[in-house]
Amino acid sequence: MYPSLVEPTIHSILQYELKNSRQNKFQRDSFYVNVIGFVFLFSFIGLFLWIHYKGKQDVSAQIIRERKKKQYILSKLNYYQRIKDQEYTGIPFLSK
Repeated sequence: MYPSLVEPTIHSILQYELKNSRQNKFQRDSFYVNVIGFVFLFSFIGLFLWIHYKGKQDVSAQIIRERKKKQYILSKLNYYQRIKDQEYTGIPFLSK
């Protein structure tokens, strides 16, 4: 029989602890990889959508957008001016 430097119970305990340590390390590393992948994926999607919808617009699109803004503001001012000029109630005043 070969000489043994470590008792069999200690050997089995070390094997169990090493196996448990390896599983914990694998779970921890898997968690980190999943978090990094999640952040990368949503950063890429967000960057793509931001560039696609909020990217640099050409000059004609900016002019059209500014014209629509001015038209909206002027229509609101015109609307409030008409309200100001109207009578407050529909009751006609009787002059004596």
